Amino acid sequence: MNRHDALLAGALLVYGALAVSSMRTKSAVFDETAHLPAGYTYLKTRDFRLNPEHPPLVKELAALPLLWIEPRMREASTAWQQRRQFEFGDRFLYRWNDGDRLLFWGRLPIVGLGAALASAVFLWTRSRFGIGPAAIALFLSVLSPELLAHGQLVTTDLAIALFMFLSVIAFRAVTERVTLTRVGLAGLAVGASFATKFSALVLLPTLAILSLWVALSRAPLTLAPGRMRARAVTGAVPKLAVLALSAAAMAGVALAFVWATYAFESRLANDAELERTILWWRIEPETPFLAGAVRTARASGLFPDAYLYGLVYALRSTNSHPAFLCGQISDQGWWYYFPVTFLIKTPLALPAILLLALLVRGRPGPRLGPFVWVPVLVYVAISVTQNLNIGHRHLLPIYPFLFVAAGVAGATLATRYGRWVVLALCAWYGGSVLRVHPHYLGYFNELAGGPSGGWRYLVDSNLDWGQDLKALKQWMDDHGVGRVKLSYFGTADPDYYGLRCEMLPGYGVIRREGVVVRDVRAGELVAVSATNLQGVFLSADVKPMMARLRTLPPVDRVGYSIFIYRPNFSMSIPSSGELDPPR
Repeated sequence: MNRHDALLAGALLVYGALAVSSMRTKSAVFDETAHLPAGYTYLKTRDFRLNPEHPPLVKELAALPLLWIEPRMREASTAWQQRRQFEFGDRFLYRWNDGDRLLFWGRLPIVGLGAALASAVFLWTRSRFGIGPAAIALFLSVLSPELLAHGQLVTTDLAIALFMFLSVIAFRAVTERVTLTRVGLAGLAVGASFATKFSALVLLPTLAILSLWVALSRAPLTLAPGRMRARAVTGAVPKLAVLALSAAAMAGVALAFVWATYAFESRLANDAELERTILWWRIEPETPFLAGAVRTARASGLFPDAYLYGLVYALRSTNSHPAFLCGQISDQGWWYYFPVTFLIKTPLALPAILLLALLVRGRPGPRLGPFVWVPVLVYVAISVTQNLNIGHRHLLPIYPFLFVAAGVAGATLATRYGRWVVLALCAWYGGSVLRVHPHYLGYFNELAGGPSGGWRYLVDSNLDWGQDLKALKQWMDDHGVGRVKLSYFGTADPDYYGLRCEMLPGYGVIRREGVVVRDVRAGELVAVSATNLQGVFLSADVKPMMARLRTLPPVDRVGYSIFIYRPNFSMSIPSSGELDPPR
């Protein structure tokens, strides 16, 4: 093993140790209760009725270890027969099986994907820019709070960042030398992206712009198909023709890959009676032309029904969704939502490295070029126009490119000002992240007042995704607390974790006994998830209680996402404030 390989191996060991030690302290986050059980049902039954709003690849990868465990699954349950995914997930994890055991093994493949992303950033940066930039990019990757937070959860956010990065760098290889192997690998990467998350649609304008850039450049395009002698293609139109043919071949490979993740099953469910109850017209676009396009696509059989259903559902669901930003709640979101999340959820040392490098005049070093910046600019441009403002995690696909850019920028700074400047910035970066271990989901930088101040600006998956029930149980044991009243945002089961609590109105939890109390008394201990504390998804009758609690100093905080109060008032909620799970 050479020094470069040893560097990569050591960094991945650090990443794996941090991610695994963190995930063992966390209860299921909101989406995991749907994703992991659904993935297992895909592998066991080749039926895709559960959670079709997300493609199956990551859910299937996470569920692979469960095939050896063989957890109990009851297809006779009403939750399965009626496609109630969160209820089925609750039963699968917490009633029929040992939820912590299934989550541990299901999360390990996601940790592997996080390691793969850090490796891809390092290897590609080294091949393009050298070992210095690659080492800095690797450091930024393995200690990224977003990668550590989402690279341990059975969700799609880390995986789409990996596969979109692989798609771009694989396409970069195609534009350098068009071979069947390179086109095939690029098609597989694009297919993995589309089989992971519907936001992979961003790849279409991204790769189109990059193709146009390559076609208009002066450099010739090398065409080397099969065993034919390589030849140079010059001129914008001939190069565009070659790239268009390559893109068509990539699309064919990608489509075949997507079909494979659906086990080449065209139906959404194996149950013909259930199939008849699925009302496509309820999710079709309101525009007649688009609705007709959906019906035509179904009739053509080009896509699996489950994939098309999920795509249409996802596109429709982005029109309106409750979101929270800086004390405000909106169903339509804000164009500046993601710029704000980037400013307060990203370690400040990262943009500092990039900005300082720009200020260095006459700096040496390579130019990054369009294959680093175009994916970032296109993704950000599309993100700020969307109404789905539910988490900074949706910006994860830009981070691998930023790590590459910061790696090159850091090497530039080291050349101009000396390595101590870069070491100081890296120490700032690493220190700000490691101080929140194991609570990486709660990371906020100094602009937000650190992780303790983040709840004032962002909640939901930015901070509070239901992940801290274990920490609440530990807090109660440590403080000798026998019972609390709990307003919980999430889908994990408090009973499973041994929490002695009465449930106040919350959002998403499926409690076995279904009993919800509707009052608090002065002097009682009340535990409230940060998302509920800000009243994001709660009905109007519950929000006054949360508003009064916000005026009080908390007794303590658990994992940055759960606030403990001892109210000095008594208050009752007049009517029902519970809602169904949001997604």
